Amino acid sequence: MNFASDGGINENDYFRVMQDDRSMGIYVHVPFCRGKCFYCGFYSVASLAGKEEYLDAVGREIRARAGYLPGREVETLYFGGGTPSVLTPGELEGIVNLLEREYAFRPSAERTIEVNPEDINRESVAAWRSLGFNRLSVGVQSFSDDRLCAIHRRHSAREAIDGIRLAAAGGFDNIGIDLIVGLPGQSGEEVRRDIETLIGLPACHVSLYLLSIEPGTVFEARTRRGELLLPGDEEQADRFTEASETLKRAGFEHYEISNFARPGYHSRHNTAYWQGQPYIGLGPGAHSHDGLSRQWNLAHLKRYAAAVREGGAYFEREVLSPVDRYNEYVMTSLRTMQGAEIRSLQGEHAPYFEQTRAVWERFLAAGLLVRVGDRVRATEAAWLVSDAIFADLFYVSPE
Repeated sequence: MNFASDGGINENDYFRVMQDDRSMGIYVHVPFCRGKCFYCGFYSVASLAGKEEYLDAVGREIRARAGYLPGREVETLYFGGGTPSVLTPGELEGIVNLLEREYAFRPSAERTIEVNPEDINRESVAAWRSLGFNRLSVGVQSFSDDRLCAIHRRHSAREAIDGIRLAAAGGFDNIGIDLIVGLPGQSGEEVRRDIETLIGLPACHVSLYLLSIEPGTVFEARTRRGELLLPGDEEQADRFTEASETLKRAGFEHYEISNFARPGYHSRHNTAYWQGQPYIGLGPGAHSHDGLSRQWNLAHLKRYAAAVREGGAYFEREVLSPVDRYNEYVMTSLRTMQGAEIRSLQGEHAPYFEQTRAVWERFLAAGLLVRVGDRVRATEAAWLVSDAIFADLFYVSPE
């Protein structure tokens, strides 16, 4: 396979190109949940008792970090969690107003808030709209009441369906839904019903995840005790592939490993992550990236809040080496339908690409990677075993 391209750019030129792009993203982590879902590995607290402490701390952090990405305009804002929809409209308004005072938002900015179905009503929809949110991400996970109960969700299938329709009727034309494939006790027919139900709703984005057992979760503990019976890898892959084909026939593009969207409705916020664009993360456990380094806040509400309040160290920071940047580029670019630019591989990443070229060639010959124009993309078959493929393509420094 010929990797020839029309030339490359060196590392310094690469970062000048990045710095010339004046956009940025903001992520706000809201850690509160009314209860902990059995599969969830994200940082959260199953209580609303610390909201006042959180609001004070995140406000202080916003002001303290206003110069983290100077001169950039906010292209995307994302409230994630946890469950951001447990915050009252007034609490959300305080954060949004402070962000708008400290940062320049583009008029066309995508503004997303993650919500749970039980929090969707006419009043909340109107409030979210009035605060400038123009995209909802609804944590449905399943349209089976039995499955929802088994994973400790607090809503019913009917609440999810009615809530999504209510949000659309209330003015949201950009609604995403999260679903999980491979839940304990979930049949292939149940997955098919979930996908058909989703297709019948006014949703234009789907995050479809294969269940993974995360450290520290209830499901991990049950797995260790032999109490959790899950579908095998091949069965899971077959169900995901069938769901993917059904979504594509319904007009959704499979644009990232776990994400599907109708044309024009890709998640701009997450796409910026995968393209290596800079962003600031606010709140306990949130991550930030400025192009040269990453930092992550303490994933503990009380320690984070105390450190912010007292002017202490509330985050850790890592400067990315050229090897780190190559490996991250491989992982993030091959997650998406756009794939990796050959110009980038042979330019700023050339020393590490050349060391792994034989692996790229092998995957191309096997049909797990394909060349499309000036890019190399992973096939959908490769996405099902992406962890192994990415690991093989990574450059590992000799010991």
